Amino acid sequence: MPLKPIIRKLQSGARIAAYALLAGAAPAHHAAAQLHAVPITNAAAVYELEGYSVSPPPGKSWFEMQRDRQQVLFGKKVDSPTHSFGATATSDLIREKFETREQFQEYVNKLRTADFDPLRFKVIEFESAVDTNYPAWCVRYRLKHTDRNAVLARNRTLLVEDFGITCLHPDKKDLVVDVGYSERGRAAELKSELSVDLRKEGESFMRTLKFKVR
Repeated sequence: MPLKPIIRKLQSGARIAAYALLAGAAPAHHAAAQLHAVPITNAAAVYELEGYSVSPPPGKSWFEMQRDRQQVLFGKKVDSPTHSFGATATSDLIREKFETREQFQEYVNKLRTADFDPLRFKVIEFESAVDTNYPAWCVRYRLKHTDRNAVLARNRTLLVEDFGITCLHPDKKDLVVDVGYSERGRAAELKSELSVDLRKEGESFMRTLKFKVR
C-alpha cells in the first residue's frame, strides 16, 4: 500500500474531521471513519503502534479522535469556530527504495505537495530539511495552504499550516512513519498568543516519537 493516500487524508481529511467533530459539526461521511472524542487524562500515556510509539500532546482539552495499529489522531478543543488544532501519528508501507537521505527528502517533498484538491486548497509555502535528531532517515517539513471550504467558516477562506516529520523506519525499510500537527484559522488567529502555545504542544508531541528496533 503506497503512502500517498494516507498523507493526503491527513493533510485535508483526518485532522479537519477532528476539528469538525469537536465543533459539533462533523460531516456524515466521517462517521463511518469511526471518529470519536475520548478526553486525554494522562499525557504520559504511551501509544504503542506498529513499529513506533508516541505519547499524547501535553496541555488541556485534548481528545483521542481515532486509533488503530497504524495511527492515532488527536484533536484540541478551541473556543473559536474558525480556529482549530490537531495532531496525528501514522505509518504505512512503501515499495520505493532510497540510497541517500536526499533521495528520501525528495520523495517526501513530492508526497507532501501532491494531489491537493484545487477547488478547496491552494499551496502557499512549502519547505523541508533533513533532520538528524533521530536514529532514522527523517525529513521535517512545513506546509502552508488555504482552505476554501472549512466547516463553520461561513464562506471565509482560512489558512492551514502543517508541521511534521516523516521518517523511514531504521529497521523496517519499507515502513514510513509520519508525526505532526496542523493548525487552521483566520490569519490573526494563526498569529495569536494561543497559537504560540498550541504549537509548543504540537512540538512536544512530535518529540515523543520513538522507534521500535530489534
